[in-house]
Amino acid sequence: GGPPPSWEGPAPGTGSEKVCCQVFVGKIPRDCFEDELVPILEECGRIYDFRLMVDPLTGLNRGYGFCTYSVKEEAQDAMKKLDNKEIRPGRRLGVCLSVANNRLFVGSIPKTKQKEEIMEEFGKVTSGLTDVIVYMSAEDKTRN
Repeated sequence: GGPPPSWEGPAPGTGSEKVCCQVFVGKIPRDCFEDELVPILEECGRIYDFRLMVDPLTGLNRGYGFCTYSVKEEAQDAMKKLDNKEIRPGRRLGVCLSVANNRLFVGSIPKTKQKEEIMEEFGKVTSGLTDVIVYMSAEDKTRN
C-alpha cells in the first residue's frame, strides 16, 4: 500500500463520512488477489492505496480489503458501479463506504463491575469515551 508514484499533497480523507475516500470491498473470492482486483477498482478512479487482508497461515485473502481513492467522488462512484459487480461467475463484490470503527473490545472485566464503574475507570486513562457496552457471555453467564 501507500501513495502511487508521483503523488503530491496530503493523503486522501478516511474515517469521517464527509471526507471519506475509502471503500470496504467484501465478498472477494479467497483465491483472488491484487492483480485481478486493482484493474477492476481502477475503473472508478485513481487508487491511492489498496490493502487486501490476507491470512498469514494459508496465504489466501480473508475475503475483504480496503481501497482508498484520490478523491471522495471516486469512492462514491466505486460504491455505485462495483457494489454487486460480478467478478467471476456467480461471485459478486460488496462495496460500501469505509467509516472508522472507534470501538475497543476489552475482556476479563470482573462480572461485578457495572457500566458506570467501567466508564469511570477508562475515563481516567483516555479522552472522548462516549459509551460502554457490556456483553454477557452466551456460553457462560458468570463471565462478561
